[in-house]
Amino acid sequence: MGERTILVCDVCGRPAVQTVTIKVGRQNWTKDLCQTHVDELTSGARRPRPGRRRAVVAAEAAAPPRRRGRPPKSASAGGATGTRRRGRPRKSQTAGASSTDGQSGGSS
Repeated sequence: MGERTILVCDVCGRPAVQTVTIKVGRQNWTKDLCQTHVDELTSGARRPRPGRRRAVVAAEAAAPPRRRGRPPKSASAGGATGTRRRGRPRKSQTAGASSTDGQSGGSS
């Protein structure tokens, strides 16, 4: 003899016809509902619009768009004396050093 799982309404205990997922904030909630409670839940509901909400788009349109990625190169990036460079200092070019690896020519 096999076993059978019967879903019942989480509100009233009658047999459930549908399982619904409700999103509140950042949490998801799942409930099994009978047809009466499904109709009650969807009576004041609306279908979501595709894309962003209108209020969010209108608020962002007034503000300047955010820049993404690397900032553009400035004209004074190479010769600014008051600006201190970050990171490892560049190799200095000397007139006597023609080798790129920094080693002098050994015996042959």
